[in-house]
Amino acid sequence: MDRPVTGRRSRLTARLRRGTLRGALAALTALALTVPFVVAWRVYVDQRNVTRQVSVPAARVDAATTARWKAVGAGLPERAAPVILTYHDLKPHSGSRYIVDPAVFERQLSALQAAGYHTLTTEEFVAYLLGGPVPRRSVMLTFDDGTHGLWTYGDRVLARHRMNAVSFLITGRVGRHRPYYLSWQEIDRMARSGRWDFEDHTHDLHSRTRIGPHGELGSLLAHRRYLASTGRLESTDHYRRRVRADFTSSLADFERHGLPRPSLFAYPFSESADPQQTSYVRDLIERTFAAAMTDKTFSPEPAARRSAVHQEYQRLEVFADTSPDALLAQVAARTPVPPSGDPLRFPERWTGISWKPLGGTGALTGKGVRPSAGRYVYGAYAPYGAADWDHYSVTAGLTALPAGGGSATVFVRVGGDATVGVRVSHGTAQLVGGRARNRVLAEHALIPGPSHEVRLTVDGARTEAVVDGRHRFTVPNSSGVRGTGGIALALSRGDTAWPAFGHVETAPLPGPPAAAGPFDGPAGWADGDGHRARAVVGAGAVQPIGSRGWTFAAYRPGSSAHWSGYTLDTRLTGLSEEGLHSSVVVRRGAPEQLTVRLSRGWITLLSGPGAHPRTVLSRKLPEAAARDVRVTVGARSTDVTVGAGLVHTSVPAAGGTGGIALGVYRRSPAQPWPGFEDCAVTGGRTA
Repeated sequence: MDRPVTGRRSRLTARLRRGTLRGALAALTALALTVPFVVAWRVYVDQRNVTRQVSVPAARVDAATTARWKAVGAGLPERAAPVILTYHDLKPHSGSRYIVDPAVFERQLSALQAAGYHTLTTEEFVAYLLGGPVPRRSVMLTFDDGTHGLWTYGDRVLARHRMNAVSFLITGRVGRHRPYYLSWQEIDRMARSGRWDFEDHTHDLHSRTRIGPHGELGSLLAHRRYLASTGRLESTDHYRRRVRADFTSSLADFERHGLPRPSLFAYPFSESADPQQTSYVRDLIERTFAAAMTDKTFSPEPAARRSAVHQEYQRLEVFADTSPDALLAQVAARTPVPPSGDPLRFPERWTGISWKPLGGTGALTGKGVRPSAGRYVYGAYAPYGAADWDHYSVTAGLTALPAGGGSATVFVRVGGDATVGVRVSHGTAQLVGGRARNRVLAEHALIPGPSHEVRLTVDGARTEAVVDGRHRFTVPNSSGVRGTGGIALALSRGDTAWPAFGHVETAPLPGPPAAAGPFDGPAGWADGDGHRARAVVGAGAVQPIGSRGWTFAAYRPGSSAHWSGYTLDTRLTGLSEEGLHSSVVVRRGAPEQLTVRLSRGWITLLSGPGAHPRTVLSRKLPEAAARDVRVTVGARSTDVTVGAGLVHTSVPAAGGTGGIALGVYRRSPAQPWPGFEDCAVTGGRTA
């Protein structure tokens, strides 16, 4: 009775096997027919979107030229803050001022290598900004816009020299107007080579738009658009939404195409912002990126400590007519030099008005040609190379001061926000300063004579000047880290003759500089794993960076374990959206560790370290994007004040000691980071 059923099952199984086999054969046939088509399509897409690379011949450099290039670097420090270069595109015989011939680019890199310059990657540059060691003497090669010449010509030149470069992409234009802009396929190959990093140049705000009724033009990022239909500028709210949406789209493009989240931003046309919009745009950029790049600044802003305050760094623009020798000279002029020795020995480092080369120091010393017209000569010594000078002295001998008028002035902290000088005439010494550098702040009568000696001392919080060893001026430096800078000399002609500088000498002051506070720079800040904190710190501000959703920074976790009796003041900023909160931690590591966590509309106090601290207070607050916080660590309690009487509470403590830490959280990586401003720690911090 079972056999008929079994037979039917066997026949069914056989039919299923035959059907499966036929299906498999059909699938294999379809695959065999499809694969060549897919391969052909991929080849077609690659051919269409990946242009052919052109090999640029290696530069032929004779021995004399190589020796000349090496000599430029011979007198420079082996380790120094990097010089950032701006290129736009590479193409032979273009005729455009902004497009460099690939053969010239090849020769420029040869010159930089001969002078001992290396190239930095984005990761190395950001590590330096966050307090890492000063790198070897370096340049960072940056290219704006993401044009095809980088792939077609530049990539092979970089490979030959084993150098790296950074391309700032207008992500909304990638693959458009081919072959002018790079394609995503070319970008992928460049990124995988390890030679190229890709950073942000907006999604589609690299255009000029009408910004006024008379046809005035400005960048879409920096300005509100003028609407001819209404005769008005677009509203501030609409402008801000437009800029924020562009940044969000650009970051999404990086993520969609598998590129690391950008750490750097370059302003389109180097227009940072309309003064009315500056605070919003700069704040957004500071909270989104580690640093911003511009080619236009009002004072020297090299990639050094002073510039970190605004996270904005000045680049050196390279043009089609920039020869390798000229580029090398300009890079050397921007390389930091120490305050040591006689600066008059280096005439190539002196600049005149508007930072243009002075052409020698003879006009200052009287050993060269004085201007036939005019009554004033000014020279600044290495304004870029001395931008971070502090804790130094300058001594100058002034000669030939005529009794009938004329003066000589020695300036210090030049290029910063606290420039002061001593102006000496035949019988008077004046301390001058202010915006125009000529406002008289104080004055002493001198024993009249044609020669006088001036010594100025620059040391962090103060500047001191002594004339002829007896007349003393002292002025406080209220600009903090922005008050650094080098020296300048000026002469004003009398009715009959020019004065002169007989000698000038600079020197570092003996002993270490004054100890920096926790918020003066990135040194000492570490994350929860003991690594360098991902935050830009300086001038009382802490701005987190990076791509994660949570960042934590503790100040000297080891040595601050015994802190007690101190007060931490700070202003929490950027709490403008849901999903953001900032935390202030005191007594870190002690059983009585206290965390003050604030968001746009809530405060929570947490007591105790670890993953499950005890909630002391949780309260709704009026919504605000910024909060002033003061936390005082006492022997028996921790006092917390938020705002002007908004919150004031005291949390008991058993005398535990510990330092400070700051933390921020964001729900989405597309959100700008919150930050901390006006930070200060006062009181006795060591138990």
